[in-house]
Amino acid sequence: MLVLSNNDIERLLSVQDCMDAMAPMYRDYAEGKALLSPRVDNLAPTSLPGAYYAFKHMGGTWPAKGVQALRLNSDVITHPVIVGKMRRQKQPLADGRWVGLVLLFSTETGALLAMFPDGVMQRLRVGAANGLAMRAMARQDAKTLALIGSGWQAGAQLMAALAVRPISQVRVFSSRRENREAFVADACARFAVDIQAVDSTEACVAGADVIMAATSSMVRVIDPAWLQRGMHVSCIKSQEVDGAVFDACDRAIVHSAAQAKQMDNVMPGTPNVSTTPAGGWWREPGREVSSFADLGQLLSGKAVGRQSDAEVTCFVNNVGIGLQFAAAGALVLERARAAGLGHELPDDWFSEDVHP
Repeated sequence: MLVLSNNDIERLLSVQDCMDAMAPMYRDYAEGKALLSPRVDNLAPTSLPGAYYAFKHMGGTWPAKGVQALRLNSDVITHPVIVGKMRRQKQPLADGRWVGLVLLFSTETGALLAMFPDGVMQRLRVGAANGLAMRAMARQDAKTLALIGSGWQAGAQLMAALAVRPISQVRVFSSRRENREAFVADACARFAVDIQAVDSTEACVAGADVIMAATSSMVRVIDPAWLQRGMHVSCIKSQEVDGAVFDACDRAIVHSAAQAKQMDNVMPGTPNVSTTPAGGWWREPGREVSSFADLGQLLSGKAVGRQSDAEVTCFVNNVGIGLQFAAAGALVLERARAAGLGHELPDDWFSEDVHP
């Protein structure tokens, strides 16, 4: 059984690699050749004031690559209000660190094949999903990107956009000046593109061909008044848009039509969970997530992407799926073995000689 680190994953996987690995998985899923295990969050009390404990798990079975993935997160969650918007934040309480793991199993033998942290891969798989949607839905000549957000996830959105369109100008806005300026300084050192930090969302989105939101906000961050003919807009969580945004778009695709949001399994009496906004566009009549085409259908040709340069298109990454980790994980495992990366542990530590 191979144990890999986030540094190993970063060496072995780019956002382009992730898109290449995930595209056939989405097509197989649309054809009924892959199996999705829904995301479930167990929510329970914890001793930190204003917080609750969350155990997240999701999985996916992809026989074409002979893998089953299981992604696990053990978190303490708070909901601070930052610059007037409620956020969802994971607290690094495990000796100053977070806990997230991916396990890969063989669908041929049942054996545990690999284990690694989820951090780098989960970032890249979110960027890759939005990148695949952008490749099918944004105008071919899209050159100007408005990026709302300047955190960990925003970096992957930028990488994906640069991989699929000839972006020559990027404007970045987030609520904290120091964060967006640090993000831009790092991005300018990495990419030969004009990337600027701006002081308002209006300055960010004016004249943009593509708007990408990548925030921790639990309320809308994209204003439908910003949407102009020919734009493509995307987000990494459902709360970043609302029904008015959909009404301003000609075509909208969701990440997964099988599950609107995660299933919250809440222990009675758990404090602070009630601060999470329970409603959203996905609960409005006629906007059930199952009524939308999803990314698998788009990539398999069962749904159509942009049909004209004038259309306003939208991709909502409404919920993550464990199959992303099966696709990206299978590629990483293959490359790690070829490169001799990681640490091998005895297989019999992770199997047993008694019948369960």
